[in-house]
Amino acid sequence: VWHNILIIAIATILFGIAGGLYAKHKQHTDYASTRNLMTERSYRGASANEEVQADINLGKTFAKIIESKDVAQMAHRKLPKGIKKEYSATQISSMVDASPVMQTTMVKVSVKAKTAKDSSTIVNAVTDAAAKKIPQAVPSVGKISLFAKENSNDAQSNTSPSIKKYTLIGAAAGFLLGMVIAFSITTWTKLS
Repeated sequence: VWHNILIIAIATILFGIAGGLYAKHKQHTDYASTRNLMTERSYRGASANEEVQADINLGKTFAKIIESKDVAQMAHRKLPKGIKKEYSATQISSMVDASPVMQTTMVKVSVKAKTAKDSSTIVNAVTDAAAKKIPQAVPSVGKISLFAKENSNDAQSNTSPSIKKYTLIGAAAGFLLGMVIAFSITTWTKLS
């Protein structure tokens, strides 16, 4: 019995360490900055409710425009030289995530980048470009208002993968493998 417990414990520890080291090796941190934009116009008369609903329904269209290569190219031209060299317009387009805020005329624009400064600078450039591009694509839209500019202090950091999670997964896999090995050895010695 002690022999089996030792095999299970060793397998659990070794696989837990391996999982933790793998996660440590693959770990990286991304920074996400978010800025909102909103369409606004004066809604008056009997059709005001329908106009508001029409603008709310255009949220997905605005999000697609914001994520488009046209907006990314316009934003790329506005970036400082250092950031412009590091990211192409295609990369910027893939970094942008725009989603309409439910039951409002707002669109939330997020950008993930390697540094907090890059993510805040790019999200500001993208939203500035989108404020010009959306009225060109949808002429009936009202005024586009941008919320306060993001700065690097506002960026949220996200580190992945989690070392604790991979250590636990490795330990669980080691525990199961240790049980299989211990059971196999016990069975094999009894049959011999």
